[in-house]
Amino acid sequence: MKTDREPIPRPDTETRERLLDFTPGMFRRLVEASGMAVSVHDKNLFPVWGNKAYARLWGYSIEEILDNRLDQKHILPAETLDLYWNVVLPTVRQGKRWEGEYVIRSKDGTLRSVKGWFDPVTDDSGEITHVISIKQDLSDLIRIREALGTAQKSLKFISESTSDIFFRLNLHTGLYDYLSPSVVRFSGYSVQEYQDNPLLLWHIVHPDWRDYLDEVMEELLEGRVRAEYVFQFIHKSGEVRWASQRHILLRDKHGHPVAVEGIATDITARKRAEERLRASEEKYRFLAENTADAIWTMDDDYRMIYATPSIKDISGYTPEEVQGRQIRELVAEDSISRLEEALARRKDAENEGNFTMVSSLELEHLHKNGQTFWAETVIKRLLDDSGRPIGFQGVSRDVTIRREAGAAVEASEARFRTLFEDSPISLWEEDLTRLKFYLDELKEQGVTDFRSYFYENPESLAKCASLVTVVDVNKATLPLLGAHSKEELLGNLDKVLTDSSMAAFTEEIIMLTEGGREYCGESTNRTLDGDTIWVMVHFYVPDEYQDTLSRVIVSLLDVTPRRRAEEALMDSEERYRVLAENSQEGVIVMQNGSVRYVNRSMRRITGYTADELEKLNFADMVHPDDRNENTPRLARMGMGKDKTPLGFFRIVTKNGGTKWINMNVKPIMWGGREALMFILTDITRYKALESELLIAHAQMENRVRKRTAELSKANVRLKAVAEERGQAQERIQALTQQLIRVQEDERQRIARDLHDNVAQDLSSIMLKMETLFDGHPGADPELTGRGRAVTEVLRHTIASVREIAYGLRPPALDQLGLVQALDNLCHEAGSRYGFDVDFFATGIENISLDFDVEINLYRMVQEAVRNICRHARATRAVIRLVKSHPDILIRIEDNGRGFLMRESLAKADAEKRMGLRSMEERARLIGGSMEIQTLTGTGTRILFKVPIESARRHG
Repeated sequence: MKTDREPIPRPDTETRERLLDFTPGMFRRLVEASGMAVSVHDKNLFPVWGNKAYARLWGYSIEEILDNRLDQKHILPAETLDLYWNVVLPTVRQGKRWEGEYVIRSKDGTLRSVKGWFDPVTDDSGEITHVISIKQDLSDLIRIREALGTAQKSLKFISESTSDIFFRLNLHTGLYDYLSPSVVRFSGYSVQEYQDNPLLLWHIVHPDWRDYLDEVMEELLEGRVRAEYVFQFIHKSGEVRWASQRHILLRDKHGHPVAVEGIATDITARKRAEERLRASEEKYRFLAENTADAIWTMDDDYRMIYATPSIKDISGYTPEEVQGRQIRELVAEDSISRLEEALARRKDAENEGNFTMVSSLELEHLHKNGQTFWAETVIKRLLDDSGRPIGFQGVSRDVTIRREAGAAVEASEARFRTLFEDSPISLWEEDLTRLKFYLDELKEQGVTDFRSYFYENPESLAKCASLVTVVDVNKATLPLLGAHSKEELLGNLDKVLTDSSMAAFTEEIIMLTEGGREYCGESTNRTLDGDTIWVMVHFYVPDEYQDTLSRVIVSLLDVTPRRRAEEALMDSEERYRVLAENSQEGVIVMQNGSVRYVNRSMRRITGYTADELEKLNFADMVHPDDRNENTPRLARMGMGKDKTPLGFFRIVTKNGGTKWINMNVKPIMWGGREALMFILTDITRYKALESELLIAHAQMENRVRKRTAELSKANVRLKAVAEERGQAQERIQALTQQLIRVQEDERQRIARDLHDNVAQDLSSIMLKMETLFDGHPGADPELTGRGRAVTEVLRHTIASVREIAYGLRPPALDQLGLVQALDNLCHEAGSRYGFDVDFFATGIENISLDFDVEINLYRMVQEAVRNICRHARATRAVIRLVKSHPDILIRIEDNGRGFLMRESLAKADAEKRMGLRSMEERARLIGGSMEIQTLTGTGTRILFKVPIESARRHG
């Protein structure tokens, strides 16, 4: 910032005293007593006097301020100095008052924000004699303002971010003096709606709680406040919710209640959790008291404390009769040893700190009637909230009938084993007893939604996997998982489970918790070699093991090849979906009359959501004026009977607007099956432009009509000249075409003469030279050497003649066709000049080309290849001959040194070389075009484009 100015003379002592004589003594005393900084300046704003407040503001003494040696640049920042020079001083010199805020620098270097007033004072003649300035220190005010702004932002952030409501309710008016913005999230109503409707609070309170609200209001008016207020209210959405409020009662100076301030919290989730807990407890109590299994608890001395009523159905004893009895008293003598062994194992485990051990026993018990029965019992430790053992809990089940049926089971087991081992499908036998006990334990803890529970507690899912015991696998499993023996797979499932297969395992567990017996799905498994395979999993629980899950059969079918094919297809579809989602055109995929996919642009164009489009018949969106023409076509498209573009028509969007669209339909594969993809392009803007252009065209027509009369005579003359020029151009083009045809005919005749006459004659001479000395073994060696030299010259001459003949008219063009002729040309050029030529043609074989088109296409490629060989210094060339409807395209590219187009054409014209001009002329004669792209050092790209219709042979 430039602040240097031409120096202005400072006032001398005489001038300063003269100026001060105009200040009355009373004014000086008043100013001195004022707390405001007041100063007097000359008309150039240099200070001539200041009061004590003025000196305190700057931190200098009055003498230092009035000293001419105190530089303005030192006490005024650059921005303020620039303000003085460019704004304040010009304003004051015009006799006007200036006021505003700016920054000064005090003696200790501190920057201070001040507000200043500058008032010019004039004499009787109107000339400015001096300027009075008043300054107010704003530094403290600005700091207070910033602190207040920060506090307001913090309060706003808290009130807008929290889900609780802060409020102040006037008890006399019933209106809210304040409501935090979070009231919208809380009740669905805005702050403004509460202010506009004073009775809104009474309306949203649930009808069952309105008497409670009236009671609360009476208590508040009487000055009584409860610790918490809990009630139900109706959200704007119609949902019934719970609220909790805490109040502070505000009183006036006489102690009368005037308002309450408080916080309201939405406790709906808490209330619902309490209701679910009560329901869970009632459900557990019902199951415990009505289940056929006996559920019981024991103390640390193995004495019965509690048993469910079902204990009588199993043992004949009532719950009261077994209470206090030792478990050994209830077990038959033959099973005592097994019980003692189990109790000893548990004691050893607990001595090591393991209190999570679950024991499963099958013992013979004593019935009250003196007989015995067999029971299966599962026992676990009970722990208090501190983790200290306080007894045991168990479940006993009568398995007498099951044991009596053991012989039959063993027989069927033998048959099962035979089928199991010899099955060509991988079969697994698993024991889920420990898993079932763990799941029952989770149910007792109140877990009902196992899907959510496992999602929130993945460690529990991992524990479930560890509780599954693989008992046996069949022979087909070994090669499937790369195992050498069954022992490698027995134990738990950690060896074969992957992250993906854990999802299928989760579904199996959820099925079991819901009482299911069978699951079928796909997942991955890990072989012992570390490879991942896809398998079809069939999980089945036999009827007799549904209660204990001690035996579960799992089959695995390898579907890895199919899954890999599906994944490749899904990857392809996903790439397509990404392209479609980012397209500006609307895309909708239909399959068998149903919508399979809708992109964002389709939703933007029509205004409908994806769900709405799936239920909506597209024909209903067509504008009423366009339905008669387009509805039948749309119906045929939906059934897959019409796959041609529909063209332009209008649609009515969801909001009632009208848009012009262009519709195309493409057959595609979706999910491995045929489908139709409808593509909509919004052309509304272009239609609007078209209307504007029509209006502009009409206006232009009026102006043209006025000019038509003036130009009609000139048009007649110009038309005649144009017709003459057109006829001349046609004659020139016809003559050029005829010359090229005659030239090709002459080349063909010369090529034929060279090949059939000259080359044959030379071949005859060569043969005679080769046999000239046959039968003369004594011929002079020098003569025979000369004969061989002449023969060699003739051989090269014959090759040159044939090469010239082939160059004039390649026989392959007539005998093998254009594609093979160009292939031979490229192969020979690459071999001769030592660079790679990649030639490829497609679609041309099905087109019968006119003779003139064939020879011109060949000559154009021939000239391009010749230029590459002579000038490009390329190591690689690529030539493509492609049918791309409606044109035939020839692309010729090289990686050579390139050239400057304009300079090369000018040089060729000057040297009368017609290579590029000839190629362009040939392309034009057959109705085509030529495009050249090249720069020095970047290679050259030539594109010939010839319409198929003009190139096709007719007749």
